[in-house]
Amino acid sequence: MVADIDEFVKPHSVPFPNTLQDKVAFDSVNRRIFIDKRFQTDHLLLSWQERMKTAGNMAYQILPTELDEIVRMRAEGMRVESVDVDMDMVVRNRAMNYLCDAARYHASDMHIMLRGTHSEIQIVVNGELRVLARLAQDEGEAMVRSIYQGIAKIRDDSYKPLEVQNAQIPGDALPTDTCLTSVRIVRGPSYPESAGGAFMTLRLQYNSAAAHQIKDKKLRALLHPRSPDGVMRLGKMGFTKSNLSKLELLMDSPNGIVFFTGPTGSGKTTTLYEVLKELARRSPEHRQVTIEDPVEYPMEWAVQMNGGSGNEADTGAGYQEGIRTALRMAPKIIFLGEVRGPSVAEAALQAGLTGHKVLTTLHVNDPFQFVERLELMDNVRLNRRVFCDHDSVRGVVAQRLLPHLCKECSVKLQSKPSLISKRLSEALSSWGPTDNVRLQGPGCDHCNHSGSTSRFSVAEVLVMDERIMNDFIEHGTTVARKNYRAREGADPSMLSTSIQYALRGFVDPRAVEKNVNLIPMMQGNTHV
Repeated sequence: MVADIDEFVKPHSVPFPNTLQDKVAFDSVNRRIFIDKRFQTDHLLLSWQERMKTAGNMAYQILPTELDEIVRMRAEGMRVESVDVDMDMVVRNRAMNYLCDAARYHASDMHIMLRGTHSEIQIVVNGELRVLARLAQDEGEAMVRSIYQGIAKIRDDSYKPLEVQNAQIPGDALPTDTCLTSVRIVRGPSYPESAGGAFMTLRLQYNSAAAHQIKDKKLRALLHPRSPDGVMRLGKMGFTKSNLSKLELLMDSPNGIVFFTGPTGSGKTTTLYEVLKELARRSPEHRQVTIEDPVEYPMEWAVQMNGGSGNEADTGAGYQEGIRTALRMAPKIIFLGEVRGPSVAEAALQAGLTGHKVLTTLHVNDPFQFVERLELMDNVRLNRRVFCDHDSVRGVVAQRLLPHLCKECSVKLQSKPSLISKRLSEALSSWGPTDNVRLQGPGCDHCNHSGSTSRFSVAEVLVMDERIMNDFIEHGTTVARKNYRAREGADPSMLSTSIQYALRGFVDPRAVEKNVNLIPMMQGNTHV
């Protein structure tokens, strides 16, 4: 039976999911849908049924059918491709309705987030994110395409899903009662790109009378985006109370940049994930944007963009462009995967100075060397007299990972002193009694024959202030390091902390030298 298209498409009908259209045959006269039996419980189909009911449409009977029968019925005309033009108009109208709703809340921005499994329409009101609607993934995709191709007047000739694109809706294309004079658009791919992940940000611009004419909806009716479950785990991963108290202060800072330092494999990304997740729990109303190469941890609460472009120079340019794109999305928090060059460093520092909280990584062995590392990139644009301001650089977090010795098979140093060098033995003894020092054993069933049971962090957190920044500028890094570590309450160095773990038998001293630094002779100051 050929589908009655006019019956199927109504002014308030709900678009059928695009991804399922080739798997169904429609009998609109008898209101039946024949679907490939493999997809009879597909969440998009079930979601569509619920939305049809909500919109007041009569229900369709869902009939699981063999694929070859579906193909035969579709060949006879029981398909929905012929209604694309009408569906486009329906989607366009819905998109405009959401935009008008955003204007009635006097939103500064509207975001359409495509998460790969679903879509979410968010608005920013008084600097806070609110959820306007949640949709199926295919609905969000159709809406983004419709806004870009059907509503925007200033845009590229073609829609390019895998590229960042800009567009604009001029005031004469917008309803006059919204008081909108223009809508500026940026859209592009975001994680998970392989599943259709993408974003569209619409910046709403109003005329001068807007504040008195709109905002006729009650904001409390809208919820903030969902916050992640759980609690921050850094305390169970090796961070001390002293580390955590300083890290909390850095997390509370309203703006500025925090550097996370250490070599590859030192745990920086895991720590940053925990920090960003905790920030999302505390302030789900704040937009987080990440620029990474590649994306390592999926963060369902953030917009994650890939800043990689192949070689080092292109990746640096990709990061710089990513920051520019991120700043157009009204973010409060920006995570930059790595500072890879002077232009990226300059853009990140500028973002921190203009009201954004920026977290990023920098490859240095010592946390106090971040100043030299930046100056080596460009000692004119990144001169320490330019960026050594505690409102610009809020802090530095340094860390390493150490293997925790297996209690079952590790051996006492006293029983096998020849396993370490005379130099290491003498240096270790200068730090304290070595009676409890243990070395990695041969491995056993308890540690899966590895000699260690887990890895944990040793960290040092620096909180910048006027004193240390003045030391960096006027006296240099060596003096700044010495004076800072002499303060009451300063974290001990990672090496000093690691040596204490070795003296207590938790870590092989050889692992300290491999992962942190050589153990020196003790000379009165433990903050080496």
